[in-house]
Formats: sequence, structure tokens, C-alpha cells
Amino acid sequence: MNKPIPTLSELYPYYNRQDLIEKVVAQIAKDFNWFNLSVTFTGKDLTPYQELFNQILPMVDEMLNDDYNKLQSLLYRIDIDSDFLNRKLRENPHTDTDEVITDLIIKRELQKVIIRELYK
Repeated sequence: MNKPIPTLSELYPYYNRQDLIEKVVAQIAKDFNWFNLSVTFTGKDLTPYQELFNQILPMVDEMLNDDYNKLQSLLYRIDIDSDFLNRKLRENPHTDTDEVITDLIIKRELQKVIIRELYK
């Protein structure tokens, strides 16, 4: 019997699983590469999540301010639809938009990796 697919809010236990983190980094790099954006992972920050967050945040901020169409295309590729994003932004009114988007990108990419692991 397969485990149920974790929702985005249930992903925290997976954040430090090295076997998954490598696949998440590869997935993020692949999706970002479509838009000529580079993400690398050194494993030197406090947590893998924090290192990815610190790298992705400035890119999201730049797209949010300078190239919103590119950001929308990236989110579409990652499979974060605008209704879901808008709902998350309303749920987090005191968090910067770029931070909410960055968090959602990492969590959605992790969720995709977990889904592949569950069904391989």
C-alpha cells in the first residue's frame, strides 16, 4: 500500500533527507535552466532548504519587479497556478510576496520528487 502524497504543509520531515535533496536540487536546476537561471547547491548553509531559499529569493524578487511574465512562466512550469499562489499570499499577509513564492517553489519541487519516489 502506498503512502498518501504529502501536502505542501506536510513536507517539513523531508527537508533534510539527503537522497531527496539532491533530486530536488536537480529538479529546481532543470526548471530554472529553462529561463537561463542558475541554481547550485553546496550543502554549506544551515539547512538545504535555507540554502535553496537564499539562492532562489533574489531571482524571484528580480522577476517580480522586472519580468513578471518570466516569473509567471516559471511558476507555470513548476506547476504553481495563480489561484493557489493568490490564496497563499492572502493566507500570509505579513510575509513578503517574494518569500511566499520562493517557499512555494521549493515545496512544490520537493513534493514532485516525493511523488516520483512513491510511484517508481
